[in-house]
Formats: sequence, C-alpha cells, structure tokens
Amino acid sequence: MLYIVDMNFAQAALHVEWDAWYMQHMETLLSVPGVRTAQRFKCLTKYPSPYLAIYSVDTAQVFESAGYRERGGRGSTGKWQPLMTNWHRNLFDGLTIAPAVSEQARLLVTESQPQETADCGCEFLWLRNVGLDRTVPCRGISVVSAANAGKITEKAMGQVRAYRPLTPQILAPQP
Repeated sequence: MLYIVDMNFAQAALHVEWDAWYMQHMETLLSVPGVRTAQRFKCLTKYPSPYLAIYSVDTAQVFESAGYRERGGRGSTGKWQPLMTNWHRNLFDGLTIAPAVSEQARLLVTESQPQETADCGCEFLWLRNVGLDRTVPCRGISVVSAANAGKITEKAMGQVRAYRPLTPQILAPQP
C-alpha cells in the first residue's frame, strides 16, 4: 500500500529549516513497524499542494498502531502544522512498494480517468484510494525520464503533473 501525503508550505523564509525537519520526520515514520520506504517530491508546475511524500506501508492497520499514534499523524508535526496547508493524506492499494525515483527521473501523477490519459505517451499504474482523507478516488503514477516528463505533461494538457525528487527513496532500518 502507498501512503501519499500532498501539501503546500508557503513560508519561503523557513524552507531550509522545514526541509531539515521533514527529513527527520520521514526517518521517524520509517521507525514505525510496517512503514517500509519514504521519498519526497516537489511538483514542477503550479499546484495547490506542490509537495508530495510517498511511503510504502504494509497494511492500513499501521495507522492504528501505537507506534504510528506516538510518532505519526497530524499531531506529530509540531510547530509546522499551521504552516502546512492543502494537506491531504491518502492510502492507496495497488502497489506494495513505491517505485524509487532517481534524480534523473520524474514521478508523473494524475487523478484523471485512465481513458483521459491513454494517449499521453506513458503507462500509468492505477491506485485505488482505500483510506484516510480519501480526497481522490484513484490516482495514476508513472516514473519516466526527466527528458520525457515535459513532453508527456504537455501532451496531457494539464491532466498530468510531474514531480522531481527532493530526496532519494529511504528504506526503513532492518530489524
């Protein structure tokens, strides 16, 4: 399952400090049993929630666990919580481990229907929303080269967003 968090952070003066905190936050979430991977991204075009984090989780029960309640969720963000807006947390079924996106690649994301993106030049893996905020019913994702991302998003006429990785994919520590 993929736990995907979308948000905005509009305090430019605090970005460096926030980025450092978010890196530590990802490490903290990776210490929760059942959280396997984490990676963070930024949308290359204007979007209400330009920051994206993707976590691979074993099951929906991870979010009910004591470990997650102690270290995760909206309450774990401390002073940053009021500065993070357009914040959506969704849990998707359809993939067990998130794809690792290298610096030379881009993550493409769409909420359009498969038939609306069929001719854009790439294949999407379609994920079904199964929990948390449920702000979108499904989401398509694809990993493409950075060189092809612009061509695909242009051909998709605003129905596909491209994200560049802000971090490499981080793996949970092995027990």
